[in-house]
Amino acid sequence: MCECSAYSDLELIRESIDKRIATTKKLKKQLQWVAESPAGDSLYKCDGCQQLWQSSHAWNWGNKEYLFKVPTIAVADWMEEFFARPDQMLLYSGMMHDYFEKNKFVVSDTPCRKEGCGHNALVNNVLCKEHFIQSLQQFGMLPKFPEGRMFSPYG
Repeated sequence: MCECSAYSDLELIRESIDKRIATTKKLKKQLQWVAESPAGDSLYKCDGCQQLWQSSHAWNWGNKEYLFKVPTIAVADWMEEFFARPDQMLLYSGMMHDYFEKNKFVVSDTPCRKEGCGHNALVNNVLCKEHFIQSLQQFGMLPKFPEGRMFSPYG
C-alpha cells in the first residue's frame, strides 16, 4: 500500500531532515530501487503512485541515509545529473546567510575587473559582489553551491 502522500517535501530545517532519517528505513521497504548515480545516490520508485525518491547520506548528520521526493525524470538524465540534496542546501543557505549578515557590501564607481562583467566592483575590491563571492568559493573560504539539479520546491 502506497504511503508516499504521508511524506511531505523536506523543509530546509534540521528537524525535518532528522525526522526523515528516522523514517527512511521504513519508507525504503515500500520502494523499488531503480539506479545508482556515480556519486553514490540511489533513485527509487513507488510502484503504487510512481513517485520517485532519491537517497542521500547527510554527512553533517553522521553520514546517515535519508530519502526525499524528486520530480519525474528519465533514468539516463538522472545519471548525468542527480538532484541537489536538501541537507547540502540547508547547510549552504545557513552558512551564506551568516556570511551576508556579518559582511556588508558597498558598490563603488569602479567597474568589476572580471572580463565581460558589466557590474561595478565593491569598495576596496576589484570585483563585484558576485565575482568576489565566487573567488571566495573557489579558494574554499565559502561553501560552493550544492551539486545537482535544482527542483521544486527548492529552487
